[in-house]
Amino acid sequence: MKNKQRFSDLIPYVLRSVAYVHQSHTCKAYCALEQLYAIKPHFPDQVWHHCSLMIKDDEPKVDGLIIPELLELDEILDATSGRNFGPDWILGRGLMPLSYWAMRKKIRELGFEEIVKVYANKALEQPRYLGHEISILSAHWHFYRTIVIHLSTKEDQDLYFQRFAEYITATYANGELDLIEHPKLEVMHSDDELLWNALRTPGFFGHHVLAFVWGTRLKPWLDNSQQRQLTHTLSVLNNGYSQEEAPNVLEPIDVDWSVEELDAQVIKLFLEGPKNIHQITLVEALLWCWTHYPNYRRLIVANLVCFTDRVRP
Repeated sequence: MKNKQRFSDLIPYVLRSVAYVHQSHTCKAYCALEQLYAIKPHFPDQVWHHCSLMIKDDEPKVDGLIIPELLELDEILDATSGRNFGPDWILGRGLMPLSYWAMRKKIRELGFEEIVKVYANKALEQPRYLGHEISILSAHWHFYRTIVIHLSTKEDQDLYFQRFAEYITATYANGELDLIEHPKLEVMHSDDELLWNALRTPGFFGHHVLAFVWGTRLKPWLDNSQQRQLTHTLSVLNNGYSQEEAPNVLEPIDVDWSVEELDAQVIKLFLEGPKNIHQITLVEALLWCWTHYPNYRRLIVANLVCFTDRVRP
C-alpha cells in the first residue's frame, strides 16, 4: 500500500481510538485513507476533510495510556494462592485492564511479528461474522510496519499496543459467539471467483469485499496451508452462512463507466452517502478491485451505487 504521509497528523487519533461497537476500525481507515490519497490526489478538499473528521470523531478517544504502571510489572500473582496468571490466560479471557500488561509482555518476549503470526493462525481456524479477524488483523500488520516502528516515543508505541490488545480481546475473548456455522465446503474457489462472489453479496458496508482485499494483502506473508485456509474462510463469508436469510445479491450495471464517472460516484458516496468510517475502507477496497480486476468494473460500480444509498444491498 502507498503512503505519502498526507494525513500523518491523524496518527495520534488512531493511537487513541477505541471501539464503540466491537472492534476499532480507525487503524484500517487510516491505512486506506493514505492509499486513497496516493491514487486519487485530485479529489476535492471536501472529501479529505470529511474523511479526516471521521477518523478524528467517529470512535471514542482515550487521553493517554491506561494504567501505565501496569506495563512495568514483571508478573501478576494471586496473593492468596500464589498462582501466576500468565499473559495467555489473561488475554484468552479478555480481562481488562490486565490484558494491556499481558499483550505488552508477550510482545517483549516474542516480538510483534510472532504475535501476529499466532493470531493469524487463530483467525484462520474458523470464519467469523464480517471477517474482522482477517481484515483488521491485516490492517494492524500494515500499520505496524509502516507507522508504529517509526514512532518516536515509547509512549506512542505503547498506545498502539494497547489498541492491539483491545482488538485481540474483542475478537477472541467471546469464544464462539460470532463464529459462522456452515456445512463442509467441497470445492474451494479461485481468487477470481471469491471476489466475484464478494462483490455480488458484499454484506454490511461491503465487509466481504474488505475481507477479500485485506486478506489478499496478508496473503504473501502466509504459508501455503494458511493461504488455503484463507480461501476457505472467504468462501464461507461469501456464501452468507452467517445470516438467517439468503443475502441480497447485486448485479453488474449494463454499461461501462469512464474513470471520470467513477470518480464522481466515489465523491458522491463520501459527501452524500451514509456517514460512517467504513466509507473510507470500502471505497479504497473497491478502487483496488477496479485496478486489479478490470473485468469486474460493472459490478464494482454497482457496489458504489448501492453503498451511496444504503449500508447493505
